[in-house]
Amino acid sequence: MSDSLLPELVDPFRLADKSRVLEGVLDMAAMPRLAVAMGEPARGLCRVALTFDRGPSGRPRLAGHVVAELAPLCQRCLEPMRLPVDSRFEMRLVQEDRQAAGALDEEDLLVVGDERLNLAALVEDELMLCLPVVPLHPAQTCAAHFRSEFNDRELKAAQKQENNPFAVLGRLKGGQDADS
Repeated sequence: MSDSLLPELVDPFRLADKSRVLEGVLDMAAMPRLAVAMGEPARGLCRVALTFDRGPSGRPRLAGHVVAELAPLCQRCLEPMRLPVDSRFEMRLVQEDRQAAGALDEEDLLVVGDERLNLAALVEDELMLCLPVVPLHPAQTCAAHFRSEFNDRELKAAQKQENNPFAVLGRLKGGQDADS
């Protein structure tokens, strides 16, 4: 894949008519919905390859490949976790909702309308679909595992050292008995 920046907006139907391939990178920092979904701003670039063409039926379609490394917050320890993404997708392009009525159930549709297609929004959607519902580090590598292990040891040590809360009263009473 190329390292050039992809254009922000494209005419997908014209690209499909010409069987064009777009390859490049997108800055994930410009993907605000992805930042919200991950719990912190996305950093870095994602590599993207998009193939616009007309399928065997003659209908415009888009095939894509996105490679990125995301860092959603682990919901166990609230630390960023490494999540490599290598996703391929394919969808049929339609201009109106009514064109979608004849679509097969297994076809993903992208209703573009008469507008141009925002590539960053398309890739952002795909990256968000790759996020797990509840991102978690593997249990043995999660910081929460080490914290809870440490807290358990610390708690047991504190319980051994902890004095009876009434021991102070006992010492005071013992001191009064000595004075009398």
